[in-house]
Amino acid sequence: MTGAEVAACTAVLVAAAALTASRWWDVDPGRPGAPLVVRAQALVPGAGGAALVVLAAALPAGAGALAAAAALLVAVHAALAAPGWSAGAAPSASPGPEQAPTGPRVRLLALNTWYGRADARAAAALLQRLRPDVVALVELTPAGLDRLESAGALEHLPHRAGRAAEGGVGTLLAARWALEEVLADDDLPRRGAVPGVPPAEPASDNPAAVVRVPGGSGLLVRAAHPYYPALGDVRPWRHQLAALERWCRRSTGEATPHLGGQRTAAAAADAVVVLGDLNATTDHPALRRLLLPRGPMRLASRAAGRGRSPTWPVVAPLPGLRGLVALDHVLVHGAQVLRAGTAPLRGTDHRAVWADVLLPGGGDDVARDDVARGAGLDDPSGLDR
Repeated sequence: MTGAEVAACTAVLVAAAALTASRWWDVDPGRPGAPLVVRAQALVPGAGGAALVVLAAALPAGAGALAAAAALLVAVHAALAAPGWSAGAAPSASPGPEQAPTGPRVRLLALNTWYGRADARAAAALLQRLRPDVVALVELTPAGLDRLESAGALEHLPHRAGRAAEGGVGTLLAARWALEEVLADDDLPRRGAVPGVPPAEPASDNPAAVVRVPGGSGLLVRAAHPYYPALGDVRPWRHQLAALERWCRRSTGEATPHLGGQRTAAAAADAVVVLGDLNATTDHPALRRLLLPRGPMRLASRAAGRGRSPTWPVVAPLPGLRGLVALDHVLVHGAQVLRAGTAPLRGTDHRAVWADVLLPGGGDDVARDDVARGAGLDDPSGLDR
Protein backbone atom coordinates (compact mmCIF):
# COMPACT_ATOMS: atom_id res chain seq x y z
CA MET A 1 0.00 0.00 0.00
CA THR A 2 1.16 3.55 -0.71
CA GLY A 3 1.41 6.08 2.07
CA ALA A 4 -1.74 7.79 0.82
CA GLU A 5 -3.66 4.49 0.84
CA VAL A 6 -2.53 3.72 4.38
CA ALA A 7 -3.58 7.20 5.49
CA ALA A 8 -6.98 6.81 3.84
CA CYS A 9 -7.59 3.38 5.38
CA THR A 10 -6.47 4.67 8.76
CA ALA A 11 -8.92 7.58 8.54
CA VAL A 12 -11.75 5.22 7.62
CA LEU A 13 -10.87 2.91 10.50
CA VAL A 14 -10.70 5.75 13.03
CA ALA A 15 -14.10 7.03 11.87
CA ALA A 16 -15.54 3.51 12.08
CA ALA A 17 -14.16 3.05 15.59
CA ALA A 18 -15.62 6.40 16.69
CA LEU A 19 -19.00 5.48 15.21
CA THR A 20 -18.92 2.11 16.96
CA ALA A 21 -18.03 3.73 20.29
CA SER A 22 -21.00 6.11 19.97
CA ARG A 23 -23.46 3.27 20.63
CA TRP A 24 -22.45 3.38 24.31
CA TRP A 25 -22.89 7.14 24.61
CA ASP A 26 -26.28 7.95 26.10
CA VAL A 27 -25.99 11.54 24.99
CA ASP A 28 -27.91 14.25 26.84
CA PRO A 29 -30.74 15.08 24.39
CA GLY A 30 -30.38 18.79 25.16
CA ARG A 31 -26.66 18.84 24.38
CA PRO A 32 -25.55 20.64 21.19
CA GLY A 33 -24.97 18.07 18.49
CA ALA A 34 -27.13 15.42 20.18
CA PRO A 35 -29.34 14.94 17.09
CA LEU A 36 -26.27 14.12 14.99
CA VAL A 37 -25.05 11.59 17.58
CA VAL A 38 -28.45 9.90 17.75
CA ARG A 39 -28.71 9.65 13.98
CA ALA A 40 -25.15 8.37 13.70
CA GLN A 41 -25.89 5.62 16.23
CA ALA A 42 -28.45 4.16 13.82
CA LEU A 43 -25.61 3.60 11.33
CA VAL A 44 -23.29 1.72 13.71
CA PRO A 45 -23.60 -1.61 11.81
CA GLY A 46 -22.05 0.08 8.79
CA ALA A 47 -18.87 0.63 10.80
CA GLY A 48 -18.34 -3.12 10.92
CA GLY A 49 -18.57 -3.28 7.14
CA ALA A 50 -16.08 -0.46 6.79
CA ALA A 51 -13.64 -2.25 9.10
CA LEU A 52 -14.01 -5.41 7.05
CA VAL A 53 -13.11 -3.50 3.86
CA VAL A 54 -10.02 -2.05 5.53
CA LEU A 55 -9.03 -5.53 6.75
CA ALA A 56 -9.41 -6.94 3.22
CA ALA A 57 -7.18 -4.17 1.85
CA ALA A 58 -4.55 -4.28 4.61
CA LEU A 59 -3.94 -8.02 4.82
CA PRO A 60 -2.63 -8.69 1.31
CA ALA A 61 -0.62 -5.45 1.43
CA GLY A 62 1.24 -6.58 4.53
CA ALA A 63 0.09 -3.59 6.62
CA GLY A 64 0.19 -5.58 9.83
CA ALA A 65 -0.70 -2.91 12.38
CA LEU A 66 -3.58 -1.61 10.27
CA ALA A 67 -4.85 -5.15 9.65
CA ALA A 68 -4.69 -5.95 13.37
CA ALA A 69 -6.67 -2.84 14.29
CA ALA A 70 -9.25 -3.58 11.61
CA ALA A 71 -9.53 -7.21 12.75
CA LEU A 72 -10.14 -6.06 16.31
CA LEU A 73 -12.98 -3.78 15.23
CA VAL A 74 -14.48 -6.55 13.07
CA ALA A 75 -14.36 -8.82 16.13
CA VAL A 76 -16.19 -6.20 18.21
CA HIS A 77 -18.98 -6.04 15.64
CA ALA A 78 -19.15 -9.82 15.42
CA ALA A 79 -19.59 -9.95 19.19
CA LEU A 80 -22.33 -7.31 19.03
CA ALA A 81 -24.17 -9.21 16.31
CA ALA A 82 -23.77 -12.69 17.80
CA PRO A 83 -26.71 -12.56 20.26
CA GLY A 84 -29.07 -11.75 17.41
CA TRP A 85 -28.04 -14.84 15.46
CA SER A 86 -28.16 -17.29 18.36
CA ALA A 87 -30.57 -20.01 17.36
CA GLY A 88 -33.87 -20.81 18.77
CA ALA A 89 -36.99 -19.71 20.45
CA ALA A 90 -36.35 -18.65 24.00
CA PRO A 91 -38.73 -17.53 26.75
CA SER A 92 -38.95 -13.77 26.88
CA ALA A 93 -38.52 -13.36 30.63
CA SER A 94 -36.26 -16.25 31.65
CA PRO A 95 -38.94 -18.33 33.41
CA GLY A 96 -38.08 -21.61 35.08
CA PRO A 97 -39.13 -24.93 33.51
CA GLU A 98 -42.38 -24.98 35.45
CA GLN A 99 -43.23 -21.53 34.05
CA ALA A 100 -42.65 -22.34 30.38
CA PRO A 101 -45.54 -21.06 28.25
CA THR A 102 -47.90 -23.81 27.17
CA GLY A 103 -50.88 -21.86 25.84
CA PRO A 104 -52.10 -20.70 22.43
CA ARG A 105 -50.02 -19.28 19.62
CA VAL A 106 -50.56 -15.72 18.50
CA ARG A 107 -49.20 -13.97 15.44
CA LEU A 108 -48.39 -10.28 15.87
CA LEU A 109 -47.74 -7.81 13.06
CA ALA A 110 -46.81 -4.12 12.91
CA LEU A 111 -46.92 -1.94 9.83
CA ASN A 112 -46.11 1.70 9.25
CA THR A 113 -48.61 2.79 6.59
CA TRP A 114 -46.59 5.92 5.65
CA TYR A 115 -49.37 8.44 6.23
CA GLY A 116 -51.93 5.98 4.91
CA ARG A 117 -50.17 5.52 1.54
CA ALA A 118 -49.69 1.74 1.87
CA ASP A 119 -51.19 -0.08 -1.11
CA ALA A 120 -54.52 -1.39 0.19
CA ARG A 121 -54.75 -4.38 -2.16
CA ALA A 122 -51.17 -5.40 -1.39
CA ALA A 123 -51.91 -5.03 2.32
CA ALA A 124 -54.99 -7.22 1.96
CA ALA A 125 -52.92 -9.89 0.19
CA LEU A 126 -50.20 -9.71 2.85
CA LEU A 127 -52.64 -9.98 5.75
CA GLN A 128 -54.54 -12.77 4.02
CA ARG A 129 -51.31 -14.73 3.67
CA LEU A 130 -49.97 -14.04 7.15
CA ARG A 131 -53.35 -14.13 8.94
CA PRO A 132 -52.11 -12.15 11.95
CA ASP A 133 -54.15 -12.18 15.14
CA VAL A 134 -53.13 -8.73 16.36
CA VAL A 135 -52.02 -5.87 14.08
CA ALA A 136 -50.65 -2.42 14.85
CA LEU A 137 -51.08 0.12 12.04
CA VAL A 138 -48.93 3.21 12.46
CA GLU A 139 -49.29 6.59 10.69
CA LEU A 140 -52.82 5.57 9.73
CA THR A 141 -55.05 8.27 8.24
CA PRO A 142 -58.86 8.08 7.93
CA ALA A 143 -58.56 7.82 4.13
CA GLY A 144 -55.94 5.10 4.48
CA LEU A 145 -58.18 3.14 6.85
CA ASP A 146 -61.11 3.48 4.43
CA ARG A 147 -58.98 2.03 1.62
CA LEU A 148 -57.84 -0.89 3.79
CA GLU A 149 -61.43 -1.61 4.84
CA SER A 150 -62.67 -1.45 1.23
CA ALA A 151 -59.96 -3.90 0.15
CA GLY A 152 -60.95 -6.33 2.90
CA ALA A 153 -57.54 -6.12 4.57
CA LEU A 154 -58.99 -6.01 8.09
CA GLU A 155 -62.09 -8.15 7.70
CA HIS A 156 -60.74 -10.88 10.00
CA LEU A 157 -59.69 -8.28 12.59
CA PRO A 158 -63.01 -6.77 13.72
CA HIS A 159 -61.97 -5.61 17.21
CA ARG A 160 -60.27 -2.22 17.39
CA ALA A 161 -58.52 0.19 19.75
CA GLY A 162 -56.91 3.49 18.90
CA ARG A 163 -57.82 5.54 15.87
CA ALA A 164 -56.94 6.77 12.42
CA ALA A 165 -55.97 10.45 12.37
CA GLU A 166 -54.53 13.06 10.06
CA GLY A 167 -50.93 14.20 10.17
CA GLY A 168 -49.33 10.81 10.69
CA VAL A 169 -50.31 10.58 14.38
CA GLY A 170 -52.95 7.87 14.00
CA THR A 171 -52.23 4.40 15.41
CA LEU A 172 -54.76 1.57 15.34
CA LEU A 173 -54.75 -1.80 17.07
CA ALA A 174 -56.86 -4.43 15.30
CA ALA A 175 -57.43 -7.93 16.69
CA ARG A 176 -59.13 -11.21 15.87
CA TRP A 177 -60.54 -11.41 19.38
CA ALA A 178 -62.23 -9.02 21.77
CA LEU A 179 -60.00 -6.37 23.24
CA GLU A 180 -60.37 -3.69 25.86
CA GLU A 181 -58.55 -0.41 25.42
CA VAL A 182 -56.87 0.68 28.63
CA LEU A 183 -55.61 4.01 29.85
CA ALA A 184 -51.85 3.78 29.94
CA ASP A 185 -50.44 4.87 33.29
CA ASP A 186 -47.59 6.95 31.90
CA ASP A 187 -46.73 10.11 29.98
CA LEU A 188 -46.34 8.40 26.61
CA PRO A 189 -49.29 9.93 24.75
CA ARG A 190 -52.19 7.59 24.15
CA ARG A 191 -53.59 10.32 21.92
CA GLY A 192 -50.90 12.30 20.17
CA ALA A 193 -52.89 15.28 18.97
CA VAL A 194 -56.00 16.79 20.55
CA PRO A 195 -57.92 19.27 18.35
CA GLY A 196 -57.60 22.80 19.66
CA VAL A 197 -55.00 21.93 22.30
CA PRO A 198 -51.37 22.85 21.57
CA PRO A 199 -49.25 19.74 22.20
CA ALA A 200 -46.54 19.84 24.85
CA GLU A 201 -44.34 18.07 22.33
CA PRO A 202 -44.90 16.45 18.91
CA ALA A 203 -46.24 12.94 19.39
CA SER A 204 -48.23 10.14 17.76
CA ASP A 205 -50.88 7.87 19.26
CA ASN A 206 -49.68 4.94 21.37
CA PRO A 207 -52.83 2.97 22.32
CA ALA A 208 -52.78 0.08 24.77
CA ALA A 209 -55.32 -2.77 25.04
CA VAL A 210 -55.82 -6.13 26.68
CA VAL A 211 -56.61 -8.82 24.09
CA ARG A 212 -58.69 -11.74 25.35
CA VAL A 213 -57.07 -14.71 23.60
CA PRO A 214 -59.14 -17.93 23.65
CA GLY A 215 -57.43 -20.67 25.58
CA GLY A 216 -55.02 -18.29 27.25
CA SER A 217 -54.82 -15.36 29.59
CA GLY A 218 -55.09 -11.72 28.64
CA LEU A 219 -52.38 -10.29 26.39
CA LEU A 220 -51.48 -6.68 27.10
CA VAL A 221 -50.46 -4.95 23.86
CA ARG A 222 -49.04 -1.47 23.33
CA ALA A 223 -48.87 -0.12 19.79
CA ALA A 224 -46.01 2.36 19.96
CA HIS A 225 -44.74 5.12 17.69
CA PRO A 226 -42.38 7.46 19.56
CA TYR A 227 -41.57 10.69 17.77
CA TYR A 228 -38.61 10.45 15.41
CA PRO A 229 -35.21 11.95 16.35
CA ALA A 230 -35.57 15.26 14.58
CA LEU A 231 -32.41 17.09 13.49
CA GLY A 232 -33.50 20.18 15.40
CA ASP A 233 -34.40 18.53 18.73
CA VAL A 234 -34.26 14.92 19.97
CA ARG A 235 -35.78 15.65 23.37
CA PRO A 236 -39.32 14.48 22.40
CA TRP A 237 -37.86 11.24 20.99
CA ARG A 238 -35.82 10.61 24.12
CA HIS A 239 -38.66 11.53 26.48
CA GLN A 240 -41.13 9.23 24.75
CA LEU A 241 -38.75 6.25 24.68
CA ALA A 242 -38.13 6.81 28.40
CA ALA A 243 -41.90 6.88 28.97
CA LEU A 244 -42.24 3.62 27.05
CA GLU A 245 -39.52 2.10 29.21
CA ARG A 246 -41.37 3.13 32.38
CA TRP A 247 -44.61 1.66 31.04
CA CYS A 248 -42.90 -1.63 30.21
CA ARG A 249 -41.39 -1.88 33.67
CA ARG A 250 -44.68 -1.10 35.39
CA SER A 251 -46.69 -3.42 33.17
CA THR A 252 -44.36 -6.36 33.69
CA GLY A 253 -44.07 -5.79 37.44
CA GLU A 254 -40.33 -5.30 37.36
CA ALA A 255 -39.07 -3.92 40.66
CA THR A 256 -37.04 -0.76 40.15
CA PRO A 257 -35.99 1.87 42.71
CA HIS A 258 -37.72 4.74 40.90
CA LEU A 259 -40.96 2.84 40.25
CA GLY A 260 -41.25 0.77 43.39
CA GLY A 261 -42.10 -2.37 41.43
CA GLN A 262 -45.81 -1.51 41.28
CA ARG A 263 -47.75 -3.10 38.45
CA THR A 264 -50.44 -1.20 36.60
CA ALA A 265 -54.00 -2.47 36.71
CA ALA A 266 -53.74 -3.54 33.07
CA ALA A 267 -50.80 -5.75 33.97
CA ALA A 268 -53.13 -8.44 35.24
CA ALA A 269 -52.36 -9.92 31.82
CA ASP A 270 -49.65 -12.57 31.93
CA ALA A 271 -47.87 -11.49 28.76
CA VAL A 272 -46.94 -8.02 27.50
CA VAL A 273 -46.14 -6.98 23.93
CA VAL A 274 -44.93 -3.71 22.42
CA LEU A 275 -45.04 -3.45 18.64
CA GLY A 276 -44.72 -0.69 16.09
CA ASP A 277 -42.29 1.80 14.61
CA LEU A 278 -40.12 2.66 17.60
CA ASN A 279 -37.85 5.00 15.62
CA ALA A 280 -34.84 3.45 17.35
CA THR A 281 -32.37 0.63 16.80
CA THR A 282 -30.58 -1.62 19.27
CA ASP A 283 -27.56 0.65 18.87
CA HIS A 284 -29.50 3.38 20.70
CA PRO A 285 -29.04 3.15 24.50
CA ALA A 286 -32.61 4.43 24.94
CA LEU A 287 -34.00 1.29 23.28
CA ARG A 288 -31.53 -1.11 24.91
CA ARG A 289 -32.83 -0.03 28.31
CA LEU A 290 -36.11 -1.74 27.45
CA LEU A 291 -34.40 -4.99 26.49
CA LEU A 292 -32.95 -7.85 28.49
CA PRO A 293 -30.72 -7.90 30.45
CA ARG A 294 -31.23 -4.22 31.38
CA GLY A 295 -34.98 -4.14 30.84
CA PRO A 296 -37.94 -6.54 30.94
CA MET A 297 -38.55 -7.01 27.21
CA ARG A 298 -37.07 -9.36 24.64
CA LEU A 299 -36.59 -8.39 21.01
CA ALA A 300 -38.56 -10.95 18.98
CA SER A 301 -36.19 -10.95 16.00
CA ARG A 302 -33.24 -11.66 18.28
CA ALA A 303 -35.10 -14.35 20.24
CA ALA A 304 -35.95 -16.08 16.95
CA GLY A 305 -32.32 -15.98 15.78
CA ARG A 306 -33.05 -13.54 12.96
CA GLY A 307 -30.20 -11.16 13.73
CA ARG A 308 -30.56 -7.57 12.59
CA SER A 309 -33.70 -7.21 10.51
CA PRO A 310 -33.62 -3.82 8.73
CA THR A 311 -37.02 -2.30 8.04
CA TRP A 312 -36.28 1.23 6.78
CA PRO A 313 -35.98 2.91 4.34
CA VAL A 314 -37.63 0.80 1.67
CA VAL A 315 -37.84 3.84 -0.62
CA ALA A 316 -34.46 5.44 -1.40
CA PRO A 317 -32.81 6.98 -4.48
CA LEU A 318 -30.06 4.34 -4.57
CA PRO A 319 -30.41 0.57 -3.90
CA GLY A 320 -27.47 0.67 -1.48
CA LEU A 321 -29.37 3.09 0.76
CA ARG A 322 -32.41 0.85 1.15
CA GLY A 323 -33.04 -1.23 4.23
CA LEU A 324 -30.26 0.26 6.34
CA VAL A 325 -31.74 0.25 9.84
CA ALA A 326 -34.20 -1.70 11.98
CA LEU A 327 -36.70 0.82 13.35
CA ASP A 328 -39.76 -1.43 13.56
CA HIS A 329 -39.87 -4.02 16.32
CA VAL A 330 -41.90 -6.56 18.28
CA LEU A 331 -40.94 -6.68 21.97
CA VAL A 332 -42.23 -9.49 24.19
CA HIS A 333 -42.38 -10.30 27.91
CA GLY A 334 -43.85 -13.44 29.46
CA ALA A 335 -44.32 -15.37 26.21
CA GLN A 336 -42.09 -17.57 24.09
CA VAL A 337 -41.02 -16.30 20.69
CA LEU A 338 -41.34 -19.04 18.07
CA ARG A 339 -40.58 -17.20 14.82
CA ALA A 340 -40.14 -13.65 13.59
CA GLY A 341 -39.45 -11.82 10.37
CA THR A 342 -40.19 -8.90 8.10
CA ALA A 343 -42.30 -8.54 4.97
CA PRO A 344 -42.34 -5.96 2.13
CA LEU A 345 -45.42 -3.97 1.19
CA ARG A 346 -45.94 -1.62 -1.75
CA GLY A 347 -46.68 2.00 -1.02
CA THR A 348 -44.88 2.35 2.30
CA ASP A 349 -41.32 3.19 3.24
CA HIS A 350 -41.14 0.52 5.97
CA ARG A 351 -41.18 -3.26 5.93
CA ALA A 352 -43.78 -4.91 8.13
CA VAL A 353 -42.51 -6.86 11.15
CA TRP A 354 -44.19 -9.97 12.53
CA ALA A 355 -43.66 -12.53 15.26
CA ASP A 356 -45.28 -15.77 16.41
CA VAL A 357 -45.45 -16.13 20.19
CA LEU A 358 -46.63 -18.86 22.55
CA LEU A 359 -48.64 -17.49 25.46
CA PRO A 360 -48.93 -18.83 29.01
CA GLY A 361 -52.03 -20.83 29.93
CA GLY A 362 -53.55 -24.15 29.08
CA GLY A 363 -56.69 -23.88 27.00
CA ASP A 364 -58.74 -26.52 25.24
CA ASP A 365 -58.00 -28.09 21.88
CA VAL A 366 -60.65 -26.05 20.07
CA ALA A 367 -59.06 -22.78 21.15
CA ARG A 368 -55.62 -24.01 20.20
CA ASP A 369 -56.82 -25.06 16.74
CA ASP A 370 -58.48 -21.70 16.22
CA VAL A 371 -55.29 -19.82 17.01
CA ALA A 372 -53.15 -22.20 14.97
CA ARG A 373 -55.30 -21.58 11.91
CA GLY A 374 -54.30 -17.92 11.98
CA ALA A 375 -50.80 -18.26 13.32
CA GLY A 376 -49.05 -21.37 12.19
CA LEU A 377 -50.43 -22.99 9.05
CA ASP A 378 -49.07 -20.61 6.44
CA ASP A 379 -45.29 -20.41 6.67
CA PRO A 380 -44.34 -16.77 6.06
CA SER A 381 -40.61 -17.30 5.89
CA GLY A 382 -40.45 -16.68 2.14
CA LEU A 383 -41.67 -13.12 2.63
CA ASP A 384 -38.23 -12.01 3.76
CA ARG A 385 -36.75 -12.43 0.31
